[in-house]
Amino acid sequence: MDQIVKSYAASNAFMGTVLVSEGDHVLLNQGYGSADLEWNIPNAPDTRLRIGSLTKQFTAALVLLLQQDGKLDIKDPVSKYLPDAPQTWQKVTLAELMGNTSGIPDFTGFKEMPAWGMTSHTVDEELDFFKNKPLDFEPGSKWAYSSSGFEVLGAVIEKVTGKSYGDQLQARIFDPLEMKSTGLDVDGLILTKRAQGYRPGTSGLLSVRSLSMSVPWAAGSMYSTTQDLLKWERALFGGQVLNKNSLKLMTTPGKGGYGLGVYVTANKTGTTIVTHGGAIAGFKTSLSYVPDRRIAVVVLSNVEGEAANSVADQLLTVALDQ
Repeated sequence: MDQIVKSYAASNAFMGTVLVSEGDHVLLNQGYGSADLEWNIPNAPDTRLRIGSLTKQFTAALVLLLQQDGKLDIKDPVSKYLPDAPQTWQKVTLAELMGNTSGIPDFTGFKEMPAWGMTSHTVDEELDFFKNKPLDFEPGSKWAYSSSGFEVLGAVIEKVTGKSYGDQLQARIFDPLEMKSTGLDVDGLILTKRAQGYRPGTSGLLSVRSLSMSVPWAAGSMYSTTQDLLKWERALFGGQVLNKNSLKLMTTPGKGGYGLGVYVTANKTGTTIVTHGGAIAGFKTSLSYVPDRRIAVVVLSNVEGEAANSVADQLLTVALDQ
């Protein structure tokens, strides 16, 4: 496994942190390349990297926890919790938001996004950015990946609890699971052991300018470590986060092979894999779990590009003895 990662790290196509475990045994937990090229600081298992859309499964888990509390029902339309929701959202349910079948267009693809995303925005401004756009399709009829839906879920979480999305993450997930190196990133935060983000250039790696962390928010603003994400996977599938019914809802594939905040796939031998990737300026991530074997593969890269996915795929193949 170490040689697989080193083959990509040798050309700087990959820098970051990698963890592979099976059951209670950690097989690989290693940093590769630099967390900060300017200061020549190496990546290590406790390096904190932005994880992009891996955030979505945490958002989905919070919504399911609130359903367990009796504070909402994922079959309800979003308008029940956000009275100012536009008319086009009247039929959109919370489950459709989590399953990417809402039809709400993905704001990350808007032509205005590159410039708009560089400045800080409130939750209301975030929703205003896309709420008056026409739906891409009738809610529930198709599947299309949309970060917009998870921003709406973040707003629902705040409305239902009266507390900030970040505070809910901390109180309901991070603190109970002792994920002490994980949090919701915000602009201006001084974070120890933070990795800087890079992208390949014609003459080597280039530093990437960050968008405002207020923008990806409930769809992609978390940072974490490989070790904390292993805690998350073990707790989630060990029944420490959600009850059995909620976990089944989360990990049952719907349209697009998507559950609620995660993809649920099967490999050639029929082995179920619960997985998701993340991409955010300067970072590329992958998190996979095989429930039957209790195998976790965590790949966090501070270099943009597909190398992180290739590393994750090959490590999973080896871990499954294939």
